[in-house]
Amino acid sequence: MLLNYIKIGWRNLFKSRFYSALNIAGLAFGLTFTMLVMAYVWNEFSVNRDINDIEHQYIIQSKWKSPNMGFDLATLGALPKVLKEQYPSLVKNFYRWDGVTISVSKGEKSFREGLQIGDSSFLHMYGFDVLDGSRQPSEDPFSVIITDKAAQKYFGKTQVAGQTLSIENFAGVRRDFLITTVIRKPFNNMVANLAKDVSNDFFMPIESGKYFGRDIESWNNPYIAGFLQLQPGVKPEQLDRPIAGLIKANASPEIAANLTPQLVQLDDFYFSRDNGLVRRMLYTLSGIGLFILLMAIVNFVNMSVSRAASRLKEIGVRKALGGVKQQLILQFLVESTILVSLSALLAICMYPLARPVVNTALDNPLPGITDFPLWFIAFPVLLILLTGFAAGMYPAFVLSSFRSVDSLKGKMRTVREGYWMRKSLVGFQFFTAAVVLIGAFIVTRQVQMFFGNTLGYDKSFMLSAQVPRNWTAEGVVKMGASATSWRNCRR
Repeated sequence: MLLNYIKIGWRNLFKSRFYSALNIAGLAFGLTFTMLVMAYVWNEFSVNRDINDIEHQYIIQSKWKSPNMGFDLATLGALPKVLKEQYPSLVKNFYRWDGVTISVSKGEKSFREGLQIGDSSFLHMYGFDVLDGSRQPSEDPFSVIITDKAAQKYFGKTQVAGQTLSIENFAGVRRDFLITTVIRKPFNNMVANLAKDVSNDFFMPIESGKYFGRDIESWNNPYIAGFLQLQPGVKPEQLDRPIAGLIKANASPEIAANLTPQLVQLDDFYFSRDNGLVRRMLYTLSGIGLFILLMAIVNFVNMSVSRAASRLKEIGVRKALGGVKQQLILQFLVESTILVSLSALLAICMYPLARPVVNTALDNPLPGITDFPLWFIAFPVLLILLTGFAAGMYPAFVLSSFRSVDSLKGKMRTVREGYWMRKSLVGFQFFTAAVVLIGAFIVTRQVQMFFGNTLGYDKSFMLSAQVPRNWTAEGVVKMGASATSWRNCRR
């Protein structure tokens, strides 16, 4: 019997080709847009989820009374290491890195790249996937770990352990570095990519710091990213007093008076930054995606309902030939489910085509269809069932209740056939369209004002320069003298 319903549904679909194609395409576009939005949201919520022992992984953030002395994502270079050495019952492991941007070349290929100079705990502390080479980080100052993305970029393949890359330092000296390990590019964690605009594909041992003129071990270097892996059962509050004591005993008085470190769990770090801005943005995007999906479903249901009245004579004939109400209900529900299923299949086919365009626009790769967990299949199945039921509900339960004689004559006035449903759906569509139009106009005016209004000063006369920062007593005096000299020159 079910097979017979499917055959009839296919026949009706091809009988009204234009209506069917329009209805399927409209819902498919809505589904595709929603899939792209939800893929981005899911990708963002998966940040740091692939890190080993994530519930015990923390980043050391810094609160400065004087914000010019440092920034919140970094800490003092020596702090993580000394915490591990002096408090092993609290700290299980640590990782620090200093980022540099430098020229890397292989033959005729030369690019400016982001490099991390960090501790040897990099691989086993976070569990990055090794594709080629050694799983034990080398302490050779002229060795390097690269990602598969960098390997493809310079060699066209990932099996490149044992090859060399030429890396330049800030003095203009070039030297070959031996590739010891190739790892899978860690897209979704903030250990390798602490900020959205920073992408590191090269990871070098801490001994390489001398080649680049970097001193990671200093207590007066507040620009080092520091991470801790706490022992099981240890709370971050237990480290407050040890951290304060170490800073007071080892850092300069200026740093000790201005700095208050705090531990933030990596599991929530990305979403809690900037007062939870990222989390709020993702919730907003999710709302937009669901709103677009709702509009597509409402449009689909409205078109299905508007076409239902044309089936009155068919209903009358089937009833006259002995068809019962339950069979008619099932027939209409099967037909609407077929239409929704085709829309879902079309959306799944459109997603890989739209994905590269969105990747380029966002500069953030969205996951492919096969990258989602297997349980994600429940979402399209649930959508098909719910939307199919909503679209087939009116013809199934209202029109199938007509008497055979009234249906054969095409009379609908004898029954309160439920025009309220169509009117409500159309009214909802017009109302939401008006709200969206007004909202788009307001946002457009706000953006125009933001980019078009004068700032109160001429940007072409603004000058900024990065200067060395040494927060020892001698460094503070030197920077103060330099600032005074600059103000005298301006006068």
